[in-house]
Amino acid sequence: MFFYTLEKYFLWFILYAVVGWVYESILCSVTSRKFVNRGFLNGPYCPIYGFGISLVIVVLTPLILGKITNPFILFFASALLTCSLEYVTSYAMEEIFHARWWDYSSSKFNIKGRVCLLGALVFGFLSVMLILFIHPFVLRHTNNAPRLILGIASGVLFAIFTTDCIVTVSGFTSFNARLKEFSEYLGKKKEDAAAEFEKFRAEHTSLKLNSAYEMFLLRLNGQHRRMIKGFPKLKSIRYEDALNRLHTDIQTFKKRRLINRDVKR
Repeated sequence: MFFYTLEKYFLWFILYAVVGWVYESILCSVTSRKFVNRGFLNGPYCPIYGFGISLVIVVLTPLILGKITNPFILFFASALLTCSLEYVTSYAMEEIFHARWWDYSSSKFNIKGRVCLLGALVFGFLSVMLILFIHPFVLRHTNNAPRLILGIASGVLFAIFTTDCIVTVSGFTSFNARLKEFSEYLGKKKEDAAAEFEKFRAEHTSLKLNSAYEMFLLRLNGQHRRMIKGFPKLKSIRYEDALNRLHTDIQTFKKRRLINRDVKR
């Protein structure tokens, strides 16, 4: 029975993490007028939404079963829970990865840029809609699903999710290493940077690099670029100057290479 309950909660976690990814990606894509993958992980899910909604379900379900269905009580309880989780997550990720993934400093009534009033209102409202109208539908279907199907689905998704977490953490570790290299490059004397560039260009003649700066841009892999594009407000605690430079120049470099490619054609 314990594992059966655990399987259901994990499937709910994945489901709402996917819903959160869709919400975040649509919101940011509309704002940016281009598709933006807002997931911290490579897959189409935002774990903080999965954890947040799971927390709301665990804490508020006993209230509802106890006949406390006042939407205002549920709203304030949900807003408090989700904002607390967002604050703790922001702090934990900053300590672990030495980076800030979102920043509400420009929003009114924010707390250290980690949470803000508007976010609390939105998450509170969405949580009430979910706990009263959406989750009962999800609960009914998961309860009616064959246990074998739930076990297989949760097992496969757990393996995929765990692998994704490992790959992403490894990728961000290498991203920090690239930022360190770039930061050191920006602080080097011109002659030292030029010597390093000439050595790299000699080893990679097919790339036809024009500057040492392009050398560092090409060292960024697809996951590094996804993080930069998906989190335009990403801040590095240790290498902020280097990250700011990448934010502003990576698109210019990409466009220039595309133009050069078209000219050659």
